[in-house]
Amino acid sequence: MKISGLGTDIVSVSRIADLIARHGDRFLKRCFQPGEVAWAATRGLGQAASLAGRWAAKEAFLKALGGPVGHIPYGDIEVIRSAEGPVSLRLHGRAAEGLARIGGGECLVSISHEKDFATATVLIQKPGPRECS
Repeated sequence: MKISGLGTDIVSVSRIADLIARHGDRFLKRCFQPGEVAWAATRGLGQAASLAGRWAAKEAFLKALGGPVGHIPYGDIEVIRSAEGPVSLRLHGRAAEGLARIGGGECLVSISHEKDFATATVLIQKPGPRECS
């Protein structure tokens, strides 16, 4: 497997809970896609933890891209859950352009939670045949 980029991030769940409490829908609409907000709403008390994991995945993706990424809005990076359960990224607008710029292909993402923290890692693969070892 050829790698275009690797990024990881960790975020405090309370930081995201504070942002939701202070800025409400304005924060949610600016940084998350409607499907992400809807999924988190089903988590009840775990809403902030769910969004913290997604926030960490967005940050990890930006780190994996490398270079200047300040022009890419968080809302352009969507974390989706497949019917089978694993999460993946759906890129929109400038995030998709950034991936194309580095010649990236598939993005692999892993999110984990532990008490007060959420962490995520994103691996960007170069397109092409998969290698087995």
